[in-house]
Amino acid sequence: MQTRNKGSLFGRILRPFQTTGAGSIDIESGMIAREEGQYDRAHEIFGALAKEGNAEAQCELGRLYFDGLGVSQNFVTSLEWARKAADQNHAGGLNSVGVCYRNGLAVDADLDVAMSYFVRAAEQGSVKAMFNLGNMHDLGGELAHDPDQALSWYEKCLKADGSFALAAYRAGVLVLQGSDPDPDRAVGLLQIAADQSLADAQYTLGLVYDEGMGIPVNHAKARTYYLAAANQDHPAAQINLGNLYNEGIGGSQDHQKATEWYHRAAEMEVPAAEINMGKQYQMGWGVAKDMDEALAWYQRAANGGEPVAYLNIGLMYLNWDDIEQSDIDAALWLFKAAECGEPRAMRWMATLYDEGRGVPLNSVLALAYEQLAHDFGEATDGAAWHEFRQKLNDAEAEKALALAANWSVGMPGLRAG
Repeated sequence: MQTRNKGSLFGRILRPFQTTGAGSIDIESGMIAREEGQYDRAHEIFGALAKEGNAEAQCELGRLYFDGLGVSQNFVTSLEWARKAADQNHAGGLNSVGVCYRNGLAVDADLDVAMSYFVRAAEQGSVKAMFNLGNMHDLGGELAHDPDQALSWYEKCLKADGSFALAAYRAGVLVLQGSDPDPDRAVGLLQIAADQSLADAQYTLGLVYDEGMGIPVNHAKARTYYLAAANQDHPAAQINLGNLYNEGIGGSQDHQKATEWYHRAAEMEVPAAEINMGKQYQMGWGVAKDMDEALAWYQRAANGGEPVAYLNIGLMYLNWDDIEQSDIDAALWLFKAAECGEPRAMRWMATLYDEGRGVPLNSVLALAYEQLAHDFGEATDGAAWHEFRQKLNDAEAEKALALAANWSVGMPGLRAG
């Protein structure tokens, strides 16, 4: 199974950003101490200056409490110091207060207040605030999704700091997916982020070259970018890289390397990777053929609610001689997959009802499931549909097609009785 999942940075809490422009040597010493991991010393320096009213120090002290560096993490204390800096119109302090209001840290979440602080900080050149404003418009959910506004803020961020990796990555995605895509520009933006080892950007570039998203397909480049992201434990990149190795696309075929990459992703409990591990054992690709091990991997994915795993388990019980066959168990697993909208499972349920294997013989449900398989995207030549239709009178056929027309994912699956 080849799965390309777009991985996500969207849900992470954005840390406050503080400017580190020219300041006193004491501020610089505090910065150096923090960067070197001397958090007690940094706290001492920032604390002394903050009490004297130094806005930069107040902002940096708030950050230590926000991140729990050298002190217990304390969002209340962090916000108190950030407010003191913000009261002096310090860009970093304004942004930090905005972060707290955006995420409901030490205060009730309030997006309007958060945006007002971000805008004030952005007006003073805070690139982090510019990114936060873009991100709020980008994600949708906090605000209505507005890709134009999001891209505008990301571009302002990049104009101020052309190396801002997250802004370049998200801008690249928006340019690639927009109503008027510009693949070359998108690749350039994504490359900025990829050059800074941002795994999501590396993965996305791999996908662009793998699928030829507005540019010529280049599977060798896709491998290179997937590998960079996979080495950072990006599970979708690991799966896609494994797929290329499995199929010998973009380079030599190597089932063993494919299995190794699938296994790394499967260790993170990614269902698609667990399914692929099951397939490797089922087919004996890169590992010794082992049906029990294949079934165990499929079961792991099934425990995570993956419909394709239900399908594969059902087919193993139905068709594979290396495990004890059971039409009843096969029907149970295939039914679960069909209930989730898996069209291949729907076709198998049609066959089972037509033949009475593991379920009562029921020609009405056979036609209903065959129709559902077609409706949910399974490519068919229509031969089975016409075969099932010929076994029914007009009233029975009308009932079968009505069952299919009125069913949708989330409803109980169609079954006899």
